[in-house]
Amino acid sequence: MKLRLAAIALIVIGVGAVVLTVVGPSFGASSSSQYITSTVTTGAVTATSVATGTISASTVYGLKFCASADIVSSASTTSGAGGSITGNGSSGGGSNSSSLTWPVQTVTVKVGQTVKKGDILATADSTTAQLQLASAQATLASAQSRLQTDQGGPDAVTLAQAKNQLAQSYNSYKQAVSSRSNTNKQNALKLSQAKAAVTAAQTQLTNDQNGGASAQAIAQDQDALTKAQATLSQTTLDVNNSNLQASQQVSNASLSYQSAQLQYQSKISPASNATILADQSSVATAQTAVNSAQAAVDAASIAAPADGLIIAVNLLTGVNAPTSGYAIEMSVGPMVANASFSESDITKLKVGQTASVTVSAASQSVAGTLTQIVPVASTSGGSSSVASYAVTVTLTDPPATVLSGMSATVTVTTNSVASALRVPATALSGNATSGYTVQVLNGTALQTVQVEVGLVTSSYAQITSGLTEGEAVVVGSTTTKNSSTTSNSNSGVNLNSLTGNNGGFGGAPGGFGR
Repeated sequence: MKLRLAAIALIVIGVGAVVLTVVGPSFGASSSSQYITSTVTTGAVTATSVATGTISASTVYGLKFCASADIVSSASTTSGAGGSITGNGSSGGGSNSSSLTWPVQTVTVKVGQTVKKGDILATADSTTAQLQLASAQATLASAQSRLQTDQGGPDAVTLAQAKNQLAQSYNSYKQAVSSRSNTNKQNALKLSQAKAAVTAAQTQLTNDQNGGASAQAIAQDQDALTKAQATLSQTTLDVNNSNLQASQQVSNASLSYQSAQLQYQSKISPASNATILADQSSVATAQTAVNSAQAAVDAASIAAPADGLIIAVNLLTGVNAPTSGYAIEMSVGPMVANASFSESDITKLKVGQTASVTVSAASQSVAGTLTQIVPVASTSGGSSSVASYAVTVTLTDPPATVLSGMSATVTVTTNSVASALRVPATALSGNATSGYTVQVLNGTALQTVQVEVGLVTSSYAQITSGLTEGEAVVVGSTTTKNSSTTSNSNSGVNLNSLTGNNGGFGGAPGGFGR
């Protein structure tokens, strides 16, 4: 009798909260069989998949002066292998921001503090950034002025200056021409005079020779002729050089005048498309520099990008902020559980399914929703590698005691039928190909009934036809003989192995469930 009661107790534990009854007549003087039955009930049939995982924040932001918030890690965006995406901390407010130093003035948060979006977490001195902004604004103003001039043409002052320069160049040319004319005339007179002196000296010598002048007079005449001839040669050389210089001055003045004409045309003509495009590019570059410098000035304070929890503070008042890494890190968004499910379970999982996450360290069980399935498997090492898939479950209102890094058991509801007519899975016999039957006990009469099933889990089977609520179905049997208990493996529960009609608690189709 004690053995029989122990067996019944084990069966009750095995099938969950199923009411079992041991009934049955004696079939002989020395032995009797008793059936373990359960009532057909209406309730939920639920299938689940279970895996272990880790709690983490959905997003961790890295913050620093003169930089937009970086995503350091994110559970909602993962790589193909299921790992969190990680930022490198390289983003910034502009090309000049990395060269700035940020003397920390205030730090208003500490690790573990919760903050709201827009809260100022730290401030720094922006003097250096202000100087860079002023320089960038001056460069922009110059580029804009040049573009405006090239697009609209020269103003009245520029036109007047261009005309004046052209007139001056023309006057210089006219003066050079006039000077050349005067020089040529003067040189012609000098040359004529030198020639006349030679002629006069030659005539005097001839007359004296023909008139029988003295030798001394003839010698004087010859000396005068020689000097006159030498003077003519020197005058001819000087005249040629002088005329050449005058002509060169005219040529130079002419070239200067032509250049002035070209400059005048370039100043009064509209700028080319290439020039306008170059000016516009310069303005755009200068504007970008101003925006960057302005952002640097504005970013002299660090503000929370969203509601969250401060998890790292790397700042000290009065000390320059670090040039590498993050000044402050904060976790944002709902907590999540990341778990790896086996390939046999992954086909049952879908985004949107409900889940329960048990965190033993916090003694909490938190509801959640499956929000992501990474479709690329990662495999464990060894000769018998097993493919697993990263799954993320977003927790619904987890208590403050649930912290990032804690281990968790993730149970995802893969299928569920509410208000289903159900029997314990151990009551089923057969399979999906040949069909299923159950044994119904009506009083002392045992009847095998063909049934149709819906969702079948390791705990319950949904009955879609063949039974009615309240009927008693056999889930096992015991046989007692000569004060000892033996098992009947043909039509009930084997007390030694705790198996039922369909191969035991794990024999029915479907995953672990209730």
